[in-house]
Amino acid sequence: MIACLAHNLARWSAIIGLPDQPRRAARTFRRRYLRMPGRLTRSARQWTLHLPRHWPWQDAFAAALARIRAIPAVP
Repeated sequence: MIACLAHNLARWSAIIGLPDQPRRAARTFRRRYLRMPGRLTRSARQWTLHLPRHWPWQDAFAAALARIRAIPAVP
């Protein structure tokens, strides 16, 4: 059940966050965007994600994250 939910969450994240990109296999999405080489730090009560400078999918990840964050929360 948890694996099914994780798979569906990853697929919906790809569909909503990267609408102009062709659909890829879930394995490709996980390898490129979920297993990213970065570190999460916290300073002054604000979280910051540090990504490598030459990571090939950095722009697509930032665009997908901005699209998903722009979705209004349901009360």
